[in-house]
Amino acid sequence: MTKLLSADGVDITQKNFQQILIRGDGKDQFNQVVNKEISLQPPSKNLELKTNDKCIFAKNSFDQWTLVYLVEQDYKEILKIISNLNLNDEILASDYSYGQVYFEVLGKNKNEFLNKLTQFDLRDKKFPDFSMAQTLIARIDCYIYKLNEKYIITCNKSYEDYFKKRLIDLINL
Repeated sequence: MTKLLSADGVDITQKNFQQILIRGDGKDQFNQVVNKEISLQPPSKNLELKTNDKCIFAKNSFDQWTLVYLVEQDYKEILKIISNLNLNDEILASDYSYGQVYFEVLGKNKNEFLNKLTQFDLRDKKFPDFSMAQTLIARIDCYIYKLNEKYIITCNKSYEDYFKKRLIDLINL
């Protein structure tokens, strides 16, 4: 965890999360296998997410889910979960942990701050709690997860330096 910036009612911290991308049909057998492995029922609606004390589980599209661990897991355990999921021919699980960068955004002015970097509508009526979206932030394709009073933003690690510079530039305006 690295505190990136804090100013004018916005706190941004870079996090080290682990992520598993899961593909499947979302039907009963898929739900049972996934629930058995991670003790969390897969979300059924697109862009919906479920959480517990250690992870976010989001449905990205009709056949793709993202599992983000908010609490660090032993890497061998991550690989075991992926292997167990992949034992089922109808499921494909992949480790995305090291290919993504994660930012936690909080504070009373987080929406105003992020609205300078995206045209995505962050208002509660359009982007309710416990939902997610894929959108452009600072011209980078990102996933944004809304969890009560904070956002988790993730993008490809290759954009890490550029993304951090855009955040810092915005604070210095």
